[in-house]
Amino acid sequence: SQRHGHGQFGPGAISRLCAGAQVVAMAAEARLEDEEEKQGEDDPAPQYKCDFEEMPDGTFIWHASLVLLRYLKAPERARLLKGKRILELGSGLGHLGYGLARLGAHVTCTDQVKCLGILQASLEEQQRSVGPADANGGSIRAIELEWGAAGFGASELGIEMARPDVQPFDFIISAELVYLEETHDLLAWTWQKLCAPSTVIYSIFINRPFSWNFFAKVHDLDYFEVEQLDEEKDYDACGLEDMHMHRITLRRPSEAA
Repeated sequence: SQRHGHGQFGPGAISRLCAGAQVVAMAAEARLEDEEEKQGEDDPAPQYKCDFEEMPDGTFIWHASLVLLRYLKAPERARLLKGKRILELGSGLGHLGYGLARLGAHVTCTDQVKCLGILQASLEEQQRSVGPADANGGSIRAIELEWGAAGFGASELGIEMARPDVQPFDFIISAELVYLEETHDLLAWTWQKLCAPSTVIYSIFINRPFSWNFFAKVHDLDYFEVEQLDEEKDYDACGLEDMHMHRITLRRPSEAA
């Protein structure tokens, strides 16, 4: 007799095959997660000789951002990032954001509209050279953001965040953004605007003239709880000198009182 539909496989066999395929897929995902975690553990720390690397096209990678990426890739922190919404401010070439997407986070890279073309091209190049951003279930995108009250509302991210259905970000990344004193007020305003009670901000910078003035402003706002991480025990500066990393959250009402 001629067989139709499932052929020689009955419903029970089909169910077992589907369950087996699901187990195989889950095992493959677990192996990928293990590889990502081992990469964070086993890679020897690079030793940078200067603050930045100039690329052939004249753009720059700021090495402090790669130090922060290395810190966040540690297994005990990488697990907390998987599936979370991460906003990177001033993304530049997007290497930090791309690395976080590869850990399984959903990353929104931002920059001024004039910089978006370079950022998007860099993300596409990393897709080719490093591997897919969604390899571990993450995602990445690049959109426009203007810091400060004057430009925020009309920028692409500002419009998106005004929608009632949009959830706040779980983490905000702020790497090498405090070297220009004229942007300090704009950045502090943007932190306040986008930081929810559960949001964690990670900041890293190499000390330059006026850099600490930004954190003096943040202190005077009395809005944030700022924890300075210890280079000796918390992270490896990878040869860079006078580097500072902070973990920032909103003050609770009792703390702000």
